[in-house]
Amino acid sequence: MKYRILLNTNDQLFTAIDVKNSNHFGNGTTIEKAITDLKTKVA
Repeated sequence: MKYRILLNTNDQLFTAIDVKNSNHFGNGTTIEKAITDLKTKVA
């Protein structure tokens, strides 16, 4: 899976977004947690 990472600097929250479907995304306080959240929602 390919994804892109965004950082909300106001909330210090990372978002991992599936590059093939932007409706699939995950959030977390670290990049790793955001990726894990994304993978659990897509699976």
